[in-house]
Amino acid sequence: MKRFFLLIVLSFVVFLSTSCQKREDKTLERNLFTFIVSCTGGSLEACNSGCAATYPDITGANYTAASACFSNCSTNCNLSGTILLLTNK
Repeated sequence: MKRFFLLIVLSFVVFLSTSCQKREDKTLERNLFTFIVSCTGGSLEACNSGCAATYPDITGANYTAASACFSNCSTNCNLSGTILLLTNK
């Protein structure tokens, strides 16, 4: 009975270990795609100047939109994260 139970457990372990898929890291590709699509102008300075041209006078009515624009520039045009991903490959 012990051998039968051991055989079932071992076959279950073998089945689970062979059915798993290897996880592919797509962080670099996603980061580069986000940079290309979302970083208006291709650099942080160009993106910030685009936001400044769109919102020349920041008032209470457009403060949220202007803040979101500058925040998106800071997040999406960050090359240091992309460079770190490239150097770690």
